[in-house]
Amino acid sequence: MRQGADSSILEAAECAFDYAIHEHAFLNNSHIPLIIHQTWRNLTPQTWNDVIRQCVEAWLRTATGAVAAEGPEMAYFLWDDEGIARLMEQYEPELLPNFQLLPYPVEKADVFRVTVLKWFGGIYADVDAKPLHHPYGWVHDSDLTPWTDASSGVELTLHTPRMQTYAYPGYVPASYSSLIGPDDQLALRQPSVHAILGIGADNLPDPDPTYWRMGYTYPIQTENWAFCMAPHHPIASQFLTTLNETIVQERGDLPAIDPLDITGPPALTAAARTVAQREDPELSWDALSGRNGDPVGGRGKIVAGDTLILPITGFSPGRGWFHNMGSQSVKHPNARLRHAAAGSWRKIDVKVHYGKFCRTAFGLCRGWKKIPDQ
Repeated sequence: MRQGADSSILEAAECAFDYAIHEHAFLNNSHIPLIIHQTWRNLTPQTWNDVIRQCVEAWLRTATGAVAAEGPEMAYFLWDDEGIARLMEQYEPELLPNFQLLPYPVEKADVFRVTVLKWFGGIYADVDAKPLHHPYGWVHDSDLTPWTDASSGVELTLHTPRMQTYAYPGYVPASYSSLIGPDDQLALRQPSVHAILGIGADNLPDPDPTYWRMGYTYPIQTENWAFCMAPHHPIASQFLTTLNETIVQERGDLPAIDPLDITGPPALTAAARTVAQREDPELSWDALSGRNGDPVGGRGKIVAGDTLILPITGFSPGRGWFHNMGSQSVKHPNARLRHAAAGSWRKIDVKVHYGKFCRTAFGLCRGWKKIPDQ
């Protein structure tokens, strides 16, 4: 839905959330609403490049039932800066002052994607990401089977989390609190998948230097160009809490922090790992790797009771031969979505490109920024 003169995208999102919760319009095997959220700087397709236009059209075909054989219709929202501003003002007034201190637009976009899923749930995908299959079927039955962390011997299964809480924060907009009652909140705690993240980097752990020489913060790192959540998932709350604390602590030095580390994939990875290890303290995050012992392409693994971590092929299939990390073809059954990496921050920056070369070729320049200043 586009923002119109008579109603805001925020009000439309509230309606879609209300419908999803009360009609149980969720992805299969999950409590994740059938709602798609994307964001771009404007709502004028004529100004978009071909890649973005084709990807958004693919989401619209999915949402409107053009691929009905794979799944039901979905709500679709394309948020611009005005819609994001209204969301933050009405739903996160306590975070808003610090949100406004973030120096780069890409950081605000990163925070938006977590915030919108915190409150409304659904799927977030970058506008240059294209669905390969209808999201309704993204949670395979095989993803729900127990698996064992070989390093600790702990068996991880799908269950209602012991340590997580889906309680709302102290402030809830009146327009939202009227949509969901105690029975609905209880239903959201039932055993099923409540979050889906995809591995974007699958490397050997320290002391092997490959991961940071390739530009990653962690050996096993999830991506944020696409992820899914039920409303009020603890990963979203953990992400926003950590962000707020970082802004307070680094208020005078925010431009010096790499945007990837404060709001990007490393920040989402850290939030997910914190929640997962709070639920299962003996879990080794590196055990999520699909490199060893798994069938080609790997399998999804449940952590924290209700969070599905997809192998690298899930949200990052079709990678080239160099540093492939186990990524399989876009036609592999584990491939759910493909990212074209045509985002607005992809611009030439001599220092960034030199830093990448310096890390890869010489194992130096580890602390240099990995994306250009905005």
